[in-house]
Amino acid sequence: MRLQPDILHLDCALGFIRNDLMVVCEEAFKDGIPERPRTWDRINVTYKEATNLATNGLPLSPEVYVTDPVFRHIGDQIASRGVTVEYVDFHITRSLGGSFRCSTQPLLRKS
Repeated sequence: MRLQPDILHLDCALGFIRNDLMVVCEEAFKDGIPERPRTWDRINVTYKEATNLATNGLPLSPEVYVTDPVFRHIGDQIASRGVTVEYVDFHITRSLGGSFRCSTQPLLRKS
């Protein structure tokens, strides 16, 4: 997937919360959102929010998501879809170019 030059990597443009819900910055993709999640419910963020790592939260499970309190307006939209949102101040880490997803390793979750 081709991203705009100032978007560090895919997690800075798109964050999966669960199999039918994502946080996304459409402007970050040069060729549009990838096909498979294109029809999912989405919470759109601005390009500026994406460059500040708004899509780089951490889904602990399909029911729990962690993000920075600066993105509470995004968290409120996630919560309105039945997901519990936990907030941890990651301002300093975000200022260094990484956030929750960058600070963890992906897990294989078995249903």
